[in-house]
Amino acid sequence: MTVTLGAAHVLSPLGEGLAASVERMLNGATALQRTSTAFDTPAVLGIIPKELLPQGPRRIQRLIDRCMQPLVQELGNPKFTDRWGCYIATTKGDIAALENGNANGAALSVIADHVQKTYGFTDRPWVISNACASGTSAIAMAGAAIERGFVDHAVVIGVDVLSRFVLRGFQALHAVSEDPCLPFDAKRKGTSLGEGCAAVVLTKDASILKNPIGTFVSGGIAHDANHISGPSRTGEGLVRAIQCAMKKANLSATEIHAVNAHGTGTDYNDAMESIAFERSGLSEVPLSGYKGWFGHTLGAAGVLESLLALHALNTGLVLRNEGLTELGVPSKVNVLAKEMNVEGDLLLKTSSGFGGCNAAVLLRAKRQ
Repeated sequence: MTVTLGAAHVLSPLGEGLAASVERMLNGATALQRTSTAFDTPAVLGIIPKELLPQGPRRIQRLIDRCMQPLVQELGNPKFTDRWGCYIATTKGDIAALENGNANGAALSVIADHVQKTYGFTDRPWVISNACASGTSAIAMAGAAIERGFVDHAVVIGVDVLSRFVLRGFQALHAVSEDPCLPFDAKRKGTSLGEGCAAVVLTKDASILKNPIGTFVSGGIAHDANHISGPSRTGEGLVRAIQCAMKKANLSATEIHAVNAHGTGTDYNDAMESIAFERSGLSEVPLSGYKGWFGHTLGAAGVLESLLALHALNTGLVLRNEGLTELGVPSKVNVLAKEMNVEGDLLLKTSSGFGGCNAAVLLRAKRQ
């Protein structure tokens, strides 16, 4: 069975749409900006432009709708029967509702209710809250559900928005850099936070898609439970997730043509990833992370970054790792300081999160 991806739409600090976002990245337009007014504290953030998503109540729901509406239109306004699944990846949901004393509004189930009622899904959407591995986990789960015959098609949504709660939480962990984040660089000081949404359809019937962008090959999810916030020093969970994905697809590391890494810009995460990639036989594979372009979009990251990397690979490119001047990780990895043309089409996307959560998916580009 072939599981095809398409009807993809993204909205991030870089703007709207896959082609426009990748074009901005190729032109060097990082969306990270220094601000002291967004949440009453100085920070470097990736904020979606106001003309695309004004501030205000239920911002996360409006962000989902901005991505879902073009997806539904491209599909021809289908009926989302029980043969459709929906997987929503988010780490915080509408956590900003707590600031207004609305505890019920902050529940993750509110997002599922909104999507089900607005778009008419027969079955209740799944909410995947697997820390910062949520988005990649959702793709892996959706692909597996189709392969096992639970559903014929699936909509995957990755979404999170910035809030005072999120920013202060990461600052309390001393995980946020005062400057734009520098994934895998020797001078990295922490991550930069961002926000965004990405939505895509996975299906066993490619005929429903006007613009397929690739295929789902396999996925793996693993947890090493190393620490509540610190990653494994040996990369154990990520190694297991990658090995799981490769074993399911009967593929080896030598058959992978590009890696899109988690790349948060924190000391421990980037070091852990380099160790995991070397242990997995991926030291020579062209690798980049995208958080230097628009920040860490949390639950949206795995879906957003997968789609951007797949779109770039469709044109024969692996985009550069923004901000890299000197590699600063303990193991050998081929992190790109500039774009690279590649002949292959197999992409490995990885994500890692608090609590030892790790996910990996293999996606095959539909080369132009």
